[in-house]
Amino acid sequence: MVDPIRPGERIHVIGIAGSGAAGTALLLQRAGAIVDGCDADDPSPYTPPLDAVGIPHLAGHDPAHLDGVDRVAITPAIRAVPDHREHRAAIERGVPVATWQELLGELMDAPGRVGIGVTGTHGKSTTTALLGHLLATAGLDPTVEVGAMIPAWGASVRAGNGVPFVVEADEFGDNFLAYHPAGSIVTNVEMDHPDYFADANAVIDSFERFVRGMRGDPALGGRLLFIGAADPGARTLAARLGDWEGRIVTFGPGGNVEATEVERSSAATAFTLFDRRWEMSLAGAHNVLNAAAALAMARELGAADVVVFTGQQPAREIPSFVQACDVLVSPRIRGTNTPLKIYSYLRSGKPIVATDLLTHTQVLTPDIAALVAPEPEAFAEALAHLLDNPRERAALAARARAVADAKYSRESYVRRTAQAYARLSNGAPGQASSSIPVAER
Repeated sequence: MVDPIRPGERIHVIGIAGSGAAGTALLLQRAGAIVDGCDADDPSPYTPPLDAVGIPHLAGHDPAHLDGVDRVAITPAIRAVPDHREHRAAIERGVPVATWQELLGELMDAPGRVGIGVTGTHGKSTTTALLGHLLATAGLDPTVEVGAMIPAWGASVRAGNGVPFVVEADEFGDNFLAYHPAGSIVTNVEMDHPDYFADANAVIDSFERFVRGMRGDPALGGRLLFIGAADPGARTLAARLGDWEGRIVTFGPGGNVEATEVERSSAATAFTLFDRRWEMSLAGAHNVLNAAAALAMARELGAADVVVFTGQQPAREIPSFVQACDVLVSPRIRGTNTPLKIYSYLRSGKPIVATDLLTHTQVLTPDIAALVAPEPEAFAEALAHLLDNPRERAALAARARAVADAKYSRESYVRRTAQAYARLSNGAPGQASSSIPVAER
């Protein structure tokens, strides 16, 4: 146990340039702490977000960094460095020292939060990011920590004000034992990190301790564990939990939650789950498993059947919203110019509902979009119809994408420009024509 984070507390992070430590530093500052840090590998790809919010970070280690510090957070690798002078100085001075995982766990345990841990030998980063994206899109405003840079967030964390608090829980060094979530996803369990775990049984022992350390929350009906149904290691883990007080839900082939009607193309992967058709840009059967686990947990957290009016969003997040949606709309009721967004809508692989006015019909036709009268009732009827008919949605979107490729792609513009030059030069591209009329002034 570590003490709760106090507003105004000075926390120094040794190893701040790593993905998890940098992300935790951002969340500590958001919680009211005064944060700085240092790292032998400073700067790194994870330090620009620190600069953006004014968190100082220095290259190298020095006991002088500890002056005036209330607490030190370390990356666990520091403990393996023989005679690390800054770490040793903190201990000798009696400055409390904890891993950044322990402080992140303390933030997760804060009142008003529901902790979610995503772990497994493979797939935990992807599944964590997918779950965070789903919860954010549903308007639940989660806090999320991932062991990788997420472009839509501009950092390895998303700092939210909502109830869900999602972390990627890494088993190496038993680091995930610092977390005590109410809900967890275990993607799979295999032998890994032989520099720490003696054998596969030691790995399963560690995962069992993590699950047994979970703390229930009424929001999830107590403790909730989603675990891979087809993974041998996960099945072994589940078999050990017969006396565990919590719900166990299996996902994947043969599980309680299983994606069906999986279709793959060069552009996307589509599948059916919870009586809905889903589509994502991620490829591979493993990512269908990751998505199914994320969708199932998001549903438990209240993300199902949610309509959210998001208001204006940063441009960098628009692709995520487009990817998450079932239908794109353009409800213009006046104007004659075609909105530029229509061209990106055509390429999105999503069906379009738009008003049947010149502003749209210069580009859209009934074959590639649902064109309706500029009335609320007509718009609602078209939306409801497409939401209830996933195959029609897919067909409409496919035809729209084909038209975009044929008429509005870069290749199409190059071809048509060449044709225009050819006409202007009487069929001889590259030669100026002497017969081009010139208006007299």
